[in-house]
Amino acid sequence: MGKKVSSEYLRRAALHYLNRYSASEDSLRRVLKRKIDKRAREADEDPHEFYELIEPVVTFCRDHKFVDDLQFAQSKIRSATVKGKSKSRIKLELNSKGVSGEDIQTAFEDENHDDQRAAIAYAKRRRLGPWRTKPKEERRDKELGSLIRSGFPYSLAQKIIDMTLEEAEDIIYGPVS
Repeated sequence: MGKKVSSEYLRRAALHYLNRYSASEDSLRRVLKRKIDKRAREADEDPHEFYELIEPVVTFCRDHKFVDDLQFAQSKIRSATVKGKSKSRIKLELNSKGVSGEDIQTAFEDENHDDQRAAIAYAKRRRLGPWRTKPKEERRDKELGSLIRSGFPYSLAQKIIDMTLEEAEDIIYGPVS
């Protein structure tokens, strides 16, 4: 017979999880639901009777600022921009984490995401455009496709692929005087 599910257990589990990972409220709900499912299965009980314990724990975490969807979105936008992710890709990822459209919009306004800088970061990481190692004609269509599949507009993808290394570095680091 496994251990019982209790609100205290869920609160400890939530705090432990949030101590290790950044999460949205919706992600935290899913984690707690999985914890309940596992514990209830071990105790041979119906997990549905414990789901009502989730919302008070999420509210507690929100009230004590352990979970904040706006900060979560801002953090994800900052790191995704550096990794070279497009605005559309970031929006999809935040939506999948359960962040509201309003929080996503506010976070983008606060963080000032630049798709061109992100596309350059993506191209540099993937060795596309100015950083390619094979002749341009051989790879151009594949490189364009890669940028477009990553969510960047066709016109921007074309611009990045056709840039010189100097132009790209001027955008990243600013012009050298």
